[in-house]
Amino acid sequence: MSPRIIIAVAASLLMLTACTHIGGNKPPAKMLIPENDIVEILTDTYLTAGMLDITVMRETWAQRDSILNYIDIIKSYGYTLEQFDATLKYLFTDKPKRLSRLYDRVTANLLRLETDIMTEAVPAEPTLSKNLWPGQASYLFPENFTRDPVWFDIPVETPGEYVLRADIKLFEDDRSLNPRVTVFFSYTDSTGSERRDYWREVRLMKSGEFVSVETRNMPDTVTGVRIRGWLLNHDNQPGTWEKHARIANISLRVNEFGTME
Repeated sequence: MSPRIIIAVAASLLMLTACTHIGGNKPPAKMLIPENDIVEILTDTYLTAGMLDITVMRETWAQRDSILNYIDIIKSYGYTLEQFDATLKYLFTDKPKRLSRLYDRVTANLLRLETDIMTEAVPAEPTLSKNLWPGQASYLFPENFTRDPVWFDIPVETPGEYVLRADIKLFEDDRSLNPRVTVFFSYTDSTGSERRDYWREVRLMKSGEFVSVETRNMPDTVTGVRIRGWLLNHDNQPGTWEKHARIANISLRVNEFGTME
């Protein structure tokens, strides 16, 4: 609905009274509503008109003359319909430029309300750290490696949720067996043995198209913990074979909103 409905609603309210103000004759001061209040009344008028456009609200107030809703707005600011009528007629006929400026203020109010609502409606995005990935930004197979699974080993230094992302393309003639992304937290227990906490493993399809992959997890502690794994893992198989793949946009970041238990 266009903000110009404000003027249309105001005009309809003017028709409710028999006021005979003629241009050039300013009404008595007690009949004029201050400009700041007129702006607020017109803002609320527009919002009410918008609500009455909503089916549920329209059905709720179907038995009530819609003009009465606008009169209630005027009364809520401590003014009468006659005062509103006299003020709007005076502005229409004698002060059109001033009315235009008031209209601009109403529009600014509505835009500010819209911005506030949109800001509240959008959930806050987690703040991610800088990219912690220590290797190359991209990999080509078999140009860089024939069968390397791209092993990585990174210390955990900050509490939070760690997120690994990459764009991976496996060509249809790739010869790796069960290709996947494998990541785990590596802990050392009291006996000095390694304990692994695996993240969700991502299976890869040989589609010949880039696919965005993501896996994430949060460690129990940061003391002595490392993130380890294979970016392009595979099962062992005999014979001579090679991979045909591309990996790009690799990132490992920590969600700083994450909390430790």
